[in-house]
Amino acid sequence: KSGVPGDAASHHDKAEDKANIARSVQQVNESRMRLDKVNTTGNALVTDVRTKGDHRENERRIADELSRQSRRQKLLYEAESSARQNAAVAMKWSALFDKEIPQDLLYEIELQRDTCGRIIASKDHLIREFKAELKAKDDEYVKALKHQAEDVDTLLDRMGKQFATQRKAYEDELEDIENAFMQERQELLDANKAELSKLLEKRQNLEVRFLDQRQARADEDQRVLEKQRVTDAEDYAILKIRLETEIQTLEQDLEEMRATYQLNSEKLDYNYRVLQERDQENTETKANQKRKISRLQDVLSGLKTKYSKEDRQFKQENTQLTEEFKRLTEQFKELQGKFHHFELADTRRYRDVWNMNEQEITELMRRVLQADKVIHEQQLGLNWYPPSEQIFSDGTDQAADAVASQSTDQEGGPFSTSQMDNEQVKRMLELLCNEANFLVEAKVQKLLDPLPVDEQNLLKIDSILKVLGIENAADVEKLLSYFLADADNHELIHPNDAIKAIKAFVEDHQRRDAQSKGKQPAAAARTQDEHASTSREEVEFWNRMAGIISDKTTRVWNALEKSLQKYNELLQSRANKIQDVSQLNQQNNELKALLNQYLASKVNEDLICPPTQTIRLDEFESFRNTGPGG
Repeated sequence: KSGVPGDAASHHDKAEDKANIARSVQQVNESRMRLDKVNTTGNALVTDVRTKGDHRENERRIADELSRQSRRQKLLYEAESSARQNAAVAMKWSALFDKEIPQDLLYEIELQRDTCGRIIASKDHLIREFKAELKAKDDEYVKALKHQAEDVDTLLDRMGKQFATQRKAYEDELEDIENAFMQERQELLDANKAELSKLLEKRQNLEVRFLDQRQARADEDQRVLEKQRVTDAEDYAILKIRLETEIQTLEQDLEEMRATYQLNSEKLDYNYRVLQERDQENTETKANQKRKISRLQDVLSGLKTKYSKEDRQFKQENTQLTEEFKRLTEQFKELQGKFHHFELADTRRYRDVWNMNEQEITELMRRVLQADKVIHEQQLGLNWYPPSEQIFSDGTDQAADAVASQSTDQEGGPFSTSQMDNEQVKRMLELLCNEANFLVEAKVQKLLDPLPVDEQNLLKIDSILKVLGIENAADVEKLLSYFLADADNHELIHPNDAIKAIKAFVEDHQRRDAQSKGKQPAAAARTQDEHASTSREEVEFWNRMAGIISDKTTRVWNALEKSLQKYNELLQSRANKIQDVSQLNQQNNELKALLNQYLASKVNEDLICPPTQTIRLDEFESFRNTGPGG
């Protein structure tokens, strides 16, 4: 029963904590919203200047284009007119040689001079217009500079106002947030003080109970201690009797050991004499071994001479093989770079051809679907349901981009040090050269002794980097991160801590190498899967394009084509019949006109039976034979 109110109080405190947290979070969210609104308004004011400037520049470029076209037309017109006038002048020069009267020649020359003057005047007029436009351009340039200066001033003014507004808004919001957090802090302090008072009261009750229990345990321990003292006194008497008996037994053992010692001393004297005889034999053996050592030293000197000769030969071969290895390594890296370059180029070219074919086939399919829509709605009178737009989508672009990005990521040569701080790298390398000499082999150290100090340091650093497994700029940056004591102030660690940093880097580097070896097969498999997925998606795309029009629709089209062909043949036959009917009507009209001409001729009056009576009799006979209904 006593635990129920405490649980209720804890639940109440948790609810209050959630409310306080919600209040502070709500205040922070509201402050962020207001600050975002202030930022949006300020950015709109700042970008408005650029928008107006772009609009003004666009209008200026349009006006320049119009004036350029106008000037071009004027130049073309002037060139054509001047060409015609020059041709006319050139044609008249030949006619001047035929003039024999001086007055006529003078008159013609004056006419030629006037014509040339008009040509020059038109060109001078065009030049003055172009100079006026050039001056107007200069004035427009000055005005544009003034506008730009005004825009810059306006932009600076608005940026300053925006900075002041944002600063004031941030200060106000920070003050509101701080007040909210202070209110939460005060409420939490009050709640914690109440809880602490309850805990202190509970602790006092527990201490009183603990003291009572401790007093009871002390009385019980006193009683047990008295009982233990009596038991220990009895045990002590028994132990004393047993120890006296053991002392007597040990004295008897001591007498026996003395007799054994006497016997062992005699044995040792005998062994000493035997060892002296063996020492003489060893002396003779030592002399023999010395003679053998001198003989082996002669053999060793010969072997050393042979070793030095072969060592020089092997070093020379090693140097040649090292140079050959470096050359092959450079060729391999260059070939690898070319491979990545051509892979990217082929992928890009393939994607361009693919996109072109995709656009072409998509356009053709859309035209086919439009024709299908027209056939269904106009020819068949049926409702046409278009296919989904997802049928034209293709997911191979993402796969190709992934392959291209992967190929791009694999590119890059070793030691692109332009991305690093040269001063920090230099200091780190000097620290490595001074503190990690133990990583340089003794043979290399002996070879470096005759060289200058700078060359020694360079070769030492190269040897140390090879030992540490550093191959590119990323590894150098990683090593530099272990040597930085403070990344903000760019301070290196103390030289005494250099060994620890090298050890940590080597452990991390070995772990990353082990992980990368495990990831290489997975990356190759993933690349193959991406290529297979790309091919599969391309096949699916072409299958979708081929299946846009179903077999049923194709059969409908074939039946409709046959029907339309028959309908076309019927229309063509009707057109031919209509043409024949029009020709027969024309012939009938011609015959009627000719018949009327014959009937109206005066020759019919001289005939006994004129054609008009014959026509009437024929009409009456036909009427009587056929009847009124005919």
